Amino acid sequence: MYSAYEYGGNMDEKSGIAIVTGASSGMGAAFARALARMSAGKLAIPGIPGFDELWLIARRQDRLKKLVDELTAEHPMLTIRCFPFDLTEQGKLLILRHEIIEDKKHVSLLINNAGFGTYGTFLSTSKDLLMKELDLNCRVPTELISIATPFMKPGSLIINIASLAAFAPLGGFALYAATKAFMLSLSVGLATEFREQGVLVHAFCPGPVKTEFAEIASGGLRKEVKGGWDPDKAVLYCLQKAGKGKVISVPRFRWRFRMFLAWLFGPIASAYFAWKFMRRPSSRDTVDDRIKPR
Repeated sequence: MYSAYEYGGNMDEKSGIAIVTGASSGMGAAFARALARMSAGKLAIPGIPGFDELWLIARRQDRLKKLVDELTAEHPMLTIRCFPFDLTEQGKLLILRHEIIEDKKHVSLLINNAGFGTYGTFLSTSKDLLMKELDLNCRVPTELISIATPFMKPGSLIINIASLAAFAPLGGFALYAATKAFMLSLSVGLATEFREQGVLVHAFCPGPVKTEFAEIASGGLRKEVKGGWDPDKAVLYCLQKAGKGKVISVPRFRWRFRMFLAWLFGPIASAYFAWKFMRRPSSRDTVDDRIKPR
């Protein structure tokens, strides 16, 4: 896509890197397993670019190592590198950029999966937690795209994990919905820019998936959302739609119907309905927290 020679010489055109963030659990781990199967020829999804190195990034080193050990045992021919990084920490993204330069391979696939949300009112959530959420959900994937695209070529693919929440503001879940609206908008804009160079961008917008998301977002009050989708099925759907060149995908009829309702009734009504009738439990919400000045 862009010239990478200034960054350290010719790239090996016969090989490539697939990068997955938030890879230690949930959809990130499901992406890692699916990509490993693809590299071994056990799963075929047309349109997904080939690669010979899988780079997995997550902050929980023990879980990441366990996943890498599992995948290495099952797919010994695939080179897997793990980066036990908290991507919000200063300097971590620069380390990743340096590793790409040193590897002298193009980036075939970037999956921006890392992120989290916080249930509860805006005022009951600490400023530090709000800023970390904003940082991980918006700045980190934006910077990763900026880092990776100089090493991409026609056929490369960027997948950004957005959310059904991207289509409607949500009272009681305000910042998360806003960060996912940002990712959706960014993805569509970049898809338009990059298409001429042959690099595809896909925004995946699922509803609840069976992961640790709800437990973390609620501060431990909710283990998972009822009716959550299986992460392996979610990942397979995402890869199939991305491989077909779709810019946006929303799985499951009921989620597409909710997206339609959000469009029909508009953002103000959607936010009010979520606040009044779909309140999410949070260990952070107390009456005192909601009324005291910050």
